[in-house]
Parts: sequence; C-alpha cells; structure tokens
Amino acid sequence: MEIAGDFRRGCELVADLALVALGKKRIAIEQSTLRLVVTDKKHFGASLLEATGSAAHLEQLKIYAVARGFALKPDGLYRGRRLIASATEEEIYGALDLQFIEPELREGRDEIERAARRQLPTLVRDEDLHGILHSHTTASDGTETLEAMAEATRKRGFDYFGVADHSQSAHYAGGLTLQEIAEQHREADRLNKRYGGKFRVLKGIEADILADGSLDYPDHILKQFDFVVASVHSRFKLPKKEQTDRIIEAIANPLTTIIGHMTGRQLLRRPGYELDVDKVLRACAKYGVAVEINAHPWRLDLDWRWHQKALDYGCIFSINPDAHSIRELDHMHWGVEMARKGGVPRDRVLNAMGLTALLAHLSKCKSARNGGNRHPPAKSPRAA
Repeated sequence: MEIAGDFRRGCELVADLALVALGKKRIAIEQSTLRLVVTDKKHFGASLLEATGSAAHLEQLKIYAVARGFALKPDGLYRGRRLIASATEEEIYGALDLQFIEPELREGRDEIERAARRQLPTLVRDEDLHGILHSHTTASDGTETLEAMAEATRKRGFDYFGVADHSQSAHYAGGLTLQEIAEQHREADRLNKRYGGKFRVLKGIEADILADGSLDYPDHILKQFDFVVASVHSRFKLPKKEQTDRIIEAIANPLTTIIGHMTGRQLLRRPGYELDVDKVLRACAKYGVAVEINAHPWRLDLDWRWHQKALDYGCIFSINPDAHSIRELDHMHWGVEMARKGGVPRDRVLNAMGLTALLAHLSKCKSARNGGNRHPPAKSPRAA
C-alpha cells in the first residue's frame, strides 16, 4: 500500500488524501476525506501515478504522450490498443523517454520539459543532512536543556547541533542576556570537550531583526557566535518597501549567516508580512546568506514555490527544525519535503555539509565578517 495524493507530493497542506493498495481486483472508493484505490500488480504503477496527481501534471503528461503517439489512461500507457507500461511509474516515464519525475515535483510547472532534457536534479534526502541548526533550549523558550537537545541530536545520527536561542529583544521568549550567553557558551565548551570531536555543539543565536534592519546585540557580541540566524519577530505590518529594506539591511550585515523564516507566515493561522521576496532572494545570493527552509509544520517557510528562483539566483539553503523540544527535532523531515518539492539538491544545502566542511565554511564566513566584508561563496557548498 502506498500513500498518494497531496501527501505523497509533499504539499504543505493536504486536501486530497489517497491510498493505493495492491489487491486481486480493481476498485475505487471515495469518501469526503479519503480516496482508496485497490489495483492489481499489473496496473499498480498506473494507479499510483493517477492517484498521486497533480491534475495539472497528469494533463500535461497526457498531452506529451499523445504528441508521441501514445495514450496515457488511468490503467496505463497505450500505443493504440496495446498496453505498453503500467506496472510501475518508472516504466511509464521511461516508455515516454522521460527522466523519472519525483512525486514532489509533479505540479504542472516545467518538470516534464526538464525531464525530457534530463535536467531534473537529484533531490536532497533526509539521510543527506549531517546536522541541525536553529533550535531552542530552556535558556529561552525551549523545553529541554542544551545538553539534552545536543544528546538527542547525536543519538539521531547527526554530527552537530547548532543552538540558536532567542536574542535579548525577544522578551516574550526569554531572550538571552549577555550573562546568559556567556553561560551557554561555557556549557557548549564543556559538552564539546566531552564529545572529543566526534560531535559538536555549535554556538548560534536567533537574533531579532530590529525595525531599522540592525541585529539584536552589538557586533562584538555577535562575533562570539559560530553562526547567526537573523529573523523578524515584530513589526509585521510595516509597508512592503520598508519591510523589504529592513530585511535586506540585515542580510547585508557581515554577521548574518542565515535568514530565518523569511516571510513570517504561519499556515492556516496568518499570512506572511508584505515582502518583495524576489528582491530579498537576490540579496541573499549577493551576500552569501543562507535561506532558511523552516521545517516547523506551522511555518514551512520559505515556501517551496520560491525555491527554484532562489536556486537560479545562486542561493544556498539551510533546512532547520526550529525545534523547541526533543520531539520537534524530527521536524527536519518536513523541511526536507519542502526542499524536495522546491527542487533543491543536497549540494545547495548548508547542513548537508559534514562537520569538517561546515566548520571550514563558517570559519571562512567568520574571517570575512571580522574583516568587515561579506563575500558570497565562490561555489555552492558541497556535502562532505
């Protein structure tokens, strides 16, 4: 049995949930919340393709098939009356001389044209990620200590845990005072000594972007961190130009490593603030700042529809759980789903870098920031 519909395509909201099950007969049962398709082994691939959708992708695929002398039907791909392929999706795409199109990409955009040219990327996978960045602890508004979060991350097979508690202006979230920063850094040093290089706690902060675009804390404090996530947590109703200029000012700051949950949206709760996303992405590419794919299910921000544009501009991404508890570390999977849906390969993901490669990358960024200059990376970071 396979899950199909919106869920298999990695959609951020699921309205069409379908199941395709292997059986001896071929039947379809539809209810208000679930569609069940039972099919035999011979037609399983065709049924899975049809139930997965999207409607736009299937329509374009049918037109593509007709132009090449085929007919794509719910039970398989035909040439005249002869069934050419139906057992697997791979057979169907292969018979059409198309690169296999991953379910997340099937939205009727340009995936068929790219598949025909063999230009679809190898999408990032859960197992490609080597570490976690942007998580919270009891030092701000998390529910677990730094040690507990680090240990839970290590036990999940990751190589590093990047803590990024809230900064001092986030009073509502227990933002860190200067004394608390020093205490957390001592704790990180203690843990790193214990891990002996086999695992690393990275010292980060989620610094509020203030109304004028400056970052919370003076530069000499921010330079003490391994990385800085710059995020908007206030003044959501600023006019579009002011909001855009504010965020770009933060991106241009040599101390910014990652721009957090760029649009501020919360799914089914509130829209994002008014923002020229295109302009912000250009700035991220220019200054070498990673675009966060915030994996928290309420956020999933930046929206996947912008990922290809970001890739085209040369942006890198960071898939972050924004975890406030041990359980929420597993949000990483949903961030990967969003990245896959946006067509992101692993070599454009910051935390798909191994620990050694990431430390070298952050050291390079830190050297640039200490010199007061921001230089975008010459190449996209490679997994190591």
